Amino acid sequence: MRKLLQKLLKRPIIWLSAYFAAAPQRDLVFKSLTGLLESGGNLINKRLQLVEADLDQGKFIIFSDQHKGNKSWADDFAGCEKNYVAALTYYNEAGYHFINMGDSEELWKFRMHEILPQNENAFHAEAAFQPHRYIKTFGNHDVLWKNPLDVALNLVKYFAMPLYVYEGILIKGHTSNGTLSVFLTHGHQGDKMSDNNAVSTWLVSHFWMPLQRYLRININTPSNDHFLRNRHNQIMYEWSSQQENLLLITGHTHQPVFASGRYYQHKPSEFDAAQIPENRNPTYYNTGCCCFSDGDITGIEISEGKIRLVKWTHEEVAPERMILEEQDLRIVMNDMKKKLPS
Repeated sequence: MRKLLQKLLKRPIIWLSAYFAAAPQRDLVFKSLTGLLESGGNLINKRLQLVEADLDQGKFIIFSDQHKGNKSWADDFAGCEKNYVAALTYYNEAGYHFINMGDSEELWKFRMHEILPQNENAFHAEAAFQPHRYIKTFGNHDVLWKNPLDVALNLVKYFAMPLYVYEGILIKGHTSNGTLSVFLTHGHQGDKMSDNNAVSTWLVSHFWMPLQRYLRININTPSNDHFLRNRHNQIMYEWSSQQENLLLITGHTHQPVFASGRYYQHKPSEFDAAQIPENRNPTYYNTGCCCFSDGDITGIEISEGKIRLVKWTHEEVAPERMILEEQDLRIVMNDMKKKLPS
């Protein structure tokens, strides 16, 4: 019976999830992102962490949306843990800074006491970047980390305290081509369906989780391209394209985007007829997620003057790093300065 229902319901469930997962409103997204960006230096709320970096030499890996769970069939991270831990081990040994960008723990579906003991390997791999190379932000599914007391009480076993968890990060980058700001945040800002919405939380925990557990369906199907197919990604791009000398990197949508699709080499489909890559400002990036149904994870690297979209997969014997897209930051910065065709 389960296999029959899987076959009948998988496609409509994935479609419904994509349709209802986000309800972004352009004005709210713009207002929220601008407010967060302008909050830098506020020592009272500590919403935004400021980081100075030499982007010609520095190394950053950005992962988002692990959605760690309790290892049940409703846990989307369980099949990705092997790739995730291997990736973090690689980046730590290579001297990268790790930015953990929200929805790391799935607190809409599971309680904290279910998540923590089941994910100790992942927590230890994350904590290995402390004390100076680990920065954590919160998302809509782990907004609990907005409260320092909850962080201290629940994560003290794994991380050195105090561990500050921010809403956003602003890297003030220095390059041989000039300065570049990199603005990072989970990406749920301005989305009423996701921004700590009680109704959405109830539906996930009381309807979707039991259904997913029974049907054993992971809706996070890997993306075959890195265009702006999701409305939320499109709005994020619109905001970023209006900023000066700034790259925006988010997660949240689980759909990887590289440079707004500007350098995507494959022929656009009819769906993209109005979205020709050459007409896009390369200002927006999305990490994708660490909970794809095939066990793969994706993330964004900024390393030694280049920015990359990478995937970690273990289709063969051991987890392997693959570069999906790559561009020199000097080219990105030069293209950002060009006037786009009207």
